[in-house]
Amino acid sequence: MKVKDESINEKLLECAKAEFMEKGFLDASMRTIAERAGVTTGMLYSRFADKDEMFRSVAGEGAEKLYAYFSDVQENFAAFPAEKQKVEMHSYTSDKMRVMMDIIYEYFDSFKLIVCHSAGSSLEHYIDNMIDYETASTERFMRVLRESGAPVKTVRRDINHMLSSALFNGVFEVVAHDFPKEDAMEYVEAVCEFFYAGWDRLMGLS
Repeated sequence: MKVKDESINEKLLECAKAEFMEKGFLDASMRTIAERAGVTTGMLYSRFADKDEMFRSVAGEGAEKLYAYFSDVQENFAAFPAEKQKVEMHSYTSDKMRVMMDIIYEYFDSFKLIVCHSAGSSLEHYIDNMIDYETASTERFMRVLRESGAPVKTVRRDINHMLSSALFNGVFEVVAHDFPKEDAMEYVEAVCEFFYAGWDRLMGLS
């Protein structure tokens, strides 16, 4: 049996990335990707079931790595005792956010596709899913502190969600606007400091 030449996959994915970057997921064409790569559409479909599988093959590795790290960060923090959560909330978040930015810049083109060109794909709501996770984690944090006896004010869920949305969409602005990594780090640190102060005030911790 003839073994597929897997080396062609790299070329296919390079051509797919170029097509998605230029046209976005919805307007990208599998036929054009095949033409760019110098293969038949039949060969392309023998390796990728559809356009979404190809998009995920281009952008999915970075997306999965970031989301796995982000979810681990949330769950590890939730395992801390209440007092440690209260004391280390800001420093813990800052340290982990720097690692998240390292991942984003390691896979910058993948996140450029997700942020700017993923409409219609299965990664379209990637950032929304992070926002929902952050919203739930913030509610859990406030509940843990209240149950420990800390006088934490209740923040409405819709306000919590809007603030989480503002934070994450703000962070990913560095990708949308092609910030150099050094500038992005400075920007994200400033955004986090802004939100720390706001959340402390809303929850009555300052």
